[in-house]
Amino acid sequence: MREHRLKAPTTRLESLFAAALREGVFSGATLLVAGSREVFFQKTWGTACLGGPPVTEETRFDLASLTKPLVTAALCMVGVSAGTLALDDPLSRFFPASLLPRDKREITLCHLLNHCSGLPAYEPFYRELIAHPLVRRRDLLLARLIDTPLLSPPGKTCLYSDLGFLLLGFLLEDVEGRSLDCLARVKLFAPLDIDTFQFNPLQVGTTPSDGPNFAAPALSPIPYAATEQCPWRSRLLLGEVHDENAYCLGGVAGHAGLFGTARGVHLLLASLWDTFRSADTVAAPWSSDVVRTFWEKPGMDPCSTWALGFDTPSQGQSSAGKYFSPRSIGHLGFTGTSFWLDLDQDVLVVLLTNRVHPSRLNEKLKTFRPLLHNTVMESLDVHTRH
Repeated sequence: MREHRLKAPTTRLESLFAAALREGVFSGATLLVAGSREVFFQKTWGTACLGGPPVTEETRFDLASLTKPLVTAALCMVGVSAGTLALDDPLSRFFPASLLPRDKREITLCHLLNHCSGLPAYEPFYRELIAHPLVRRRDLLLARLIDTPLLSPPGKTCLYSDLGFLLLGFLLEDVEGRSLDCLARVKLFAPLDIDTFQFNPLQVGTTPSDGPNFAAPALSPIPYAATEQCPWRSRLLLGEVHDENAYCLGGVAGHAGLFGTARGVHLLLASLWDTFRSADTVAAPWSSDVVRTFWEKPGMDPCSTWALGFDTPSQGQSSAGKYFSPRSIGHLGFTGTSFWLDLDQDVLVVLLTNRVHPSRLNEKLKTFRPLLHNTVMESLDVHTRH
């Protein structure tokens, strides 16, 4: 275990974030840096939307694909630890073999978590789903997922896939008999005392004529960072999931839909981190062996950076920058969110932004992320160049 101290970090970080705000990388952001024992830096910058109120530590960000590790993979860890799920469970355990195409029958939970199921990365299912009542969309989407042709045999090639995590979300709901947002509250957020995470289920219309342009959600006392001025929904998204496929499912899905704060991200990861580093505790909803398994690359595709539900740094051009060790785990979210946890150097960096505000075409965060991580690591009194 290493102890860190920040070396006068405010000047460099203030300059970095001030430049990012001037250049329109995002309208607002929050940064949290932690060691294995404590949070030693947290600050916010900018506004929740252009011309809006300032971001605070309580501002909720659309975490987008951070839903994958922080909810879906985490719930799979709970299930595997409890023995209700196994990583080698095939889809044929969950669906009648007669309903599964032959190429899907041997896809396992491990394949889905490792992004090597052979499923495509993305499909715009929402374009078809929006024409149907909300109550039918889940079954329609599940049927489409099962019928989607594979791009490669299961276990051969890793391809980051929203589709795989959509399917995982449905499997968790079917096994547990409860919605994913309910499962997350009962099995993750409540036991870990996280009060700044939530899904925002949408009360959308139930007739095809409603289309995507039903009224926006009522204003909430919870402060949200705005995301896109959505051309499809014809409104600014505020506390409403940005991902269109998740939106068509009512705001709750296995690949996207979670809203939260940097503190919430830290609390969940800190529990996993503590379990990873030490023996099992009664309070933890997962076992140390399971956490270690999920945070190791299974090696099915030797060219892949993916562990189970979590990514590891790529060589050369990682968003984690140049100082995070190969024994790091992390994830990015499309809306401008990320976390990187270095298991060797005992450093966690959580960065939440709304880089898609007001448009997803803004890709300036790609340059900012590694620069931010390098700046943080250079401000610590212990870092190693890899």
